[in-house]
Amino acid sequence: MRLAVIGIGLIGGSLALSLKKKGFVTNVIGVDNNPDHQAEALLLSQNKF
Repeated sequence: MRLAVIGIGLIGGSLALSLKKKGFVTNVIGVDNNPDHQAEALLLSQNKF
């Protein structure tokens, strides 16, 4: 299942990581207007999975 998250800051990013870690979703699509949040999400996704 795919998950689309609009706003990958603290709440959206944590939700996406948790759902992916528990196996509820296989692909996560994250969108955020803040470049810092985008960079952090990419870094976390590369380290966790």
